[in-house]
Amino acid sequence: MKRLLALFVLAFVVQLAQAQDTKDNFVPNPSFEATQCPIYSPYPRDYISPWTTYFGSPDYYEPNCGVAGADSTTNNSQAFDGDGFVGIEVYGQENGTYMREYLHAELKEPLVAGQLYRITFYVKPVFVDEGSFGINNIGLLLTDTILDSIPADSLIPAEPQIFGTEPVINTNYWTPICGVYKAKGGEQYITIGNFFTDSETSAVPLENSTNAQRGYFLIDYVQLVENDFPQLPQDSVLCFQGRIDLNLTRPNFNFFWQDGTTGGQYTITEPGDYSVRIVSPYCFYTDSINIIAIECSDCKVFVPNAFTPNGDGRNEEFRLKANCELVDYRLQIFDRWGQKVFESTDINVSWDGKSTNKTATFTYNLQYTFEKFRKTETESRRGYFTLIK
Repeated sequence: MKRLLALFVLAFVVQLAQAQDTKDNFVPNPSFEATQCPIYSPYPRDYISPWTTYFGSPDYYEPNCGVAGADSTTNNSQAFDGDGFVGIEVYGQENGTYMREYLHAELKEPLVAGQLYRITFYVKPVFVDEGSFGINNIGLLLTDTILDSIPADSLIPAEPQIFGTEPVINTNYWTPICGVYKAKGGEQYITIGNFFTDSETSAVPLENSTNAQRGYFLIDYVQLVENDFPQLPQDSVLCFQGRIDLNLTRPNFNFFWQDGTTGGQYTITEPGDYSVRIVSPYCFYTDSINIIAIECSDCKVFVPNAFTPNGDGRNEEFRLKANCELVDYRLQIFDRWGQKVFESTDINVSWDGKSTNKTATFTYNLQYTFEKFRKTETESRRGYFTLIK
């Protein structure tokens, strides 16, 4: 069974030219562009539709619509894509509750079971007050029902399918959080935020922090598309003495196989489980494939046209042979008058012809079943042979 393990980006400086959304993106309004300008409402859900929130007050920044942000709120950041972006609390506690804010949206259409999807969104930590934390665990949760409530402690108790594994601490550049996800089917809602407790989250004070108490991150450009990274084929079969040649090679990708070999080309000659870590400049994930061995050649049963049970030790029995393993077998032999003289359901049991004392011609009916390409096939044959004495 094919397994898929999504691993996510390490925090390092990345600048990507991802300036346009396309019809292939399942996320509506992926760059948080204002749907109302100028902005009068204090609630982001009123002007970045269809994005919404159910707790806290995420901040929205869009310089053309009167909410440009400042050094104390956004560190004068520019949007990664378009003009707008959002700021949310992701770490810290206050009055017994977690400092968490979440962004929600409904996808354009549900995900399809078994399909791989690449998911990427961009984050940037902000230095506020006397300092802030850069953290890991900022993630994206996919669900088939909408999340319309938040627990009393303000923490959504769920494990996101996509999340950062290393603390993001660079305040100068947007860092992508990326992964590849195999859909269960029906997922239609996304939620972005930190779903882990503070004790489960790695926090690193940002540079020049003197008294970091919280983590505040900017979010921009959320992309969910059918997987456009190299990927292994579906679970497959391998013919005995055969081979499968895989070629995943693509510019700017590196490949690390389960046996330590590297490179996009890989040859499989034995059945078993195989996996490869596929690494791009800003994302990586592990894909796997299961291979089983089968007999691919035509299954043949060889029937002699004569045999000589005369005691000389050669060709003494009417013996059939197969070049494959049989699932079922039946042989019947009839004399010239249609009388059945022999029957066997085991190819290793042969007829010695001792019931006949002279040369004669006999008829045989043969039926056998064998496996081929994970299916069974049945062959039937009828013919003649001669017993020579």
